[in-house]
Amino acid sequence: MVNHNRREDSFIRQVNEIIASNLNNDRFGVSELAGMMNMSRSNLHRRIKSATGNSVSQFIRITRLNRAMELLENESLTVAETAYMTGFGSATYFSKCFHDHFGYPPFEVIKRIIEGIDLEAHKKDDTSEEKTIWMHNFPAWTTSFIGRGQEIETVIDLIRNNRIVTITGTGGCGKTRLACEVAAQLNDVFPDGIWFVDLALVESADLADKQLMNTLGLSEVPGVEMMASIEESLQNKKVLLLVDNCEHLLKTCAEMVSRLIDSSPGVSVVSTSREALHARGEQTWRLPSLTLTDPAIEVRVELAESSEAVRLFADRAKLNNPGFELVEKNVSAVSAICHRLDGIPIAIELVASRTRYLDTMTIIDRLSESFGKIQSPDPRISERHQTIQAAIDWSYNLLSEEEKLLFRRLSVFSGGFDLTAMEEVCSDEILQRDNIMDLLTQLVDRSLIQTVYNPGEQMRYRLLETLQKYAAELSEKTREEPASRRRHLAYFTNIAEEAYKERVAYQEKWISVLQKEHQNMLSALHWADLHDPESYAILAGSLSWFWSANSHFATARRFLENVVTNNIGNKTALARAVSGYGIILANSGDLQRALQLLHRGLSLWRELKNQKEEIFVLEQISYAIMYGGEEDDSAVKYAKEALSLAQRLEDPDTELHTAIALAQSLVLMKNTEEAQPVINKMLALAEKMDSQYGIAAVHHLLGDCAILEEQYIESEREYGRSLLSIFKLGDTLQTCFEIFFVAMSLAGQGRHAKALRLNAAVTSIAQANQFNIPEESEVSFMKELAHQHIVGTRNRIGELQTMKYEEQGRKLRLAEAVEYALNVETD
Repeated sequence: MVNHNRREDSFIRQVNEIIASNLNNDRFGVSELAGMMNMSRSNLHRRIKSATGNSVSQFIRITRLNRAMELLENESLTVAETAYMTGFGSATYFSKCFHDHFGYPPFEVIKRIIEGIDLEAHKKDDTSEEKTIWMHNFPAWTTSFIGRGQEIETVIDLIRNNRIVTITGTGGCGKTRLACEVAAQLNDVFPDGIWFVDLALVESADLADKQLMNTLGLSEVPGVEMMASIEESLQNKKVLLLVDNCEHLLKTCAEMVSRLIDSSPGVSVVSTSREALHARGEQTWRLPSLTLTDPAIEVRVELAESSEAVRLFADRAKLNNPGFELVEKNVSAVSAICHRLDGIPIAIELVASRTRYLDTMTIIDRLSESFGKIQSPDPRISERHQTIQAAIDWSYNLLSEEEKLLFRRLSVFSGGFDLTAMEEVCSDEILQRDNIMDLLTQLVDRSLIQTVYNPGEQMRYRLLETLQKYAAELSEKTREEPASRRRHLAYFTNIAEEAYKERVAYQEKWISVLQKEHQNMLSALHWADLHDPESYAILAGSLSWFWSANSHFATARRFLENVVTNNIGNKTALARAVSGYGIILANSGDLQRALQLLHRGLSLWRELKNQKEEIFVLEQISYAIMYGGEEDDSAVKYAKEALSLAQRLEDPDTELHTAIALAQSLVLMKNTEEAQPVINKMLALAEKMDSQYGIAAVHHLLGDCAILEEQYIESEREYGRSLLSIFKLGDTLQTCFEIFFVAMSLAGQGRHAKALRLNAAVTSIAQANQFNIPEESEVSFMKELAHQHIVGTRNRIGELQTMKYEEQGRKLRLAEAVEYALNVETD
């Protein structure tokens, strides 16, 4: 018998040690404990039940709660901090379990310790349920609460300083759950209790008062108005009411909340709604979606885990499939799913439930078009949260007919839009332009449109992707889509044409505009490709210069190839597309076809008698010849012809552009003596016009002159000045070339490690973007410099050191490489 007890003691001690080492892991449960004990779940249950009288899950929970009590008694921790440190993912669930086990809520521990009162004596002397229960009617969450730390702090501050706070946001974004987590941390502010008032199933205004009365445990008094009874019961009490799901009863809720605030000085209200109540004194706060991974950065597990959306998906996936883990092989798929779901918690939870049957890549391949219809496996979930579509239906059905019409028409936009675009694209004889702004305000208030604002810039708006797809389906069903698409195409084609005509004089302005509207441009192109070939050609040709300036080479090839091969009848559109495609191919390395297209474009512009466009094509032919590695002076001849025509036009913008080409061709021929006066003239023109592109080009050319004269510190300085300007302009291709020249200047100074890191970085970035690798340029000027400085450096330091530095460089992203290159003090 003694031996049996000793064995049991040893067994329980081992179990306790394992639980203690996993105490703050909210995913640790029966399966994990059984695995670590090398036992089956049934055998583990039998042994623990025999030794303690509790099931395994009860034993784990009791162990956690006992440790929580120790922390509350001995550490200066909040209830929420204690919950998370002992493996409870939710402060509300922790408070419920704690109260069930000890007979009083966790905040009482903190309170009695501060007041110096014995907890056990207090428990014996005061077992009144009314005094021990703190949070009333709250749902018991059984899943962990992920992220939202900053949001919780923000809402707590708002509640401490405002008596009415409304949390708004898109359906399914987690308003209720956040509000409950906030409430669990406010016991010190509301000692008389916090009540959860659920209005989700209250269908009419006259039942709202009754629901509040039932929640507070009050009975109706014959002849006495219900609100009067409620007001009387709350007199002289410091309480918080969490009124949930108010959007379908806005006026009723506003009146009810206002009466309570006016009549009961100790009452505060937190409401959740898809739009503000518009009650007097109300402070509204919009809950954003969960944080996502940066789409511009390669997804790695350690980076992805900083995303709240990814962490939520992983947590809920593991609940449905205990074998699920976030690893390098699935992290990109998980990140992509979270992006497609806009970081909306309910959407992520619904899709994550499918990991019970499918891997993440299959979920993307097979289910991405039907995410909105995925059904929740939990029968306890309210009907309007059973699918993503049901959550959106709830919001949509609360709109007026005009609001519904505008919402459907907004589905044609991609990547955001401004008020002018909305007015132009969405208005017609049915939906008047003058009404658009007021309707927009209503949709923003109802959390169906998000605002995007940067100081000093025009306000922009966007639909979350899930809402955009929903609106698009409705627009297609109502047969409104073709008319909206034609207006959308016309509006953005006009912008692209204006940008094309002013691309030299106002390059920076139009690059900024087109960067913002690029997704809309691509959306318009895809539609025009199927329905309007001529508009397709006009828009694609008008965007060709932008694609070149912003290194969108793959995009440009896809769209411009169609125009060039189909040889459409609109000569101006064809000339733009042919010339632009030639420039793209020159930058991508296909120089033979590039020159063919540029000469074809030159002929078309001469037929059209458009001398300015003729000048630009001559200039680009000069560049193509330079980049082709020609040893003769034909590039100089084309550049001189272009400059001569530009000077006759008396157009300083065009003259500056062509002067850059001439100076570049002279430098590549190592004719710095003839290049210098051209560069000086360029500098005067660029500074007079405040052309950042021109000033950057001057500094680059001065860097070329310096490196030819082996003045490497000077060339590093000049290339760095050019790099800073070019990077700000968003030209990825030219940014890479500027970093390459900085690398060669550093190699010339003997700073080998930094030179090789930077060169490896731009080589990797160029390969990823499918454009010319600077080191592999056929331009004799660059070939010689690369051989002298990059190849020479490799030979000097040896293969092992070279591999080490280049591996380090390949890890740098573009912005990091720019920062590194510009930091002259760092090696």
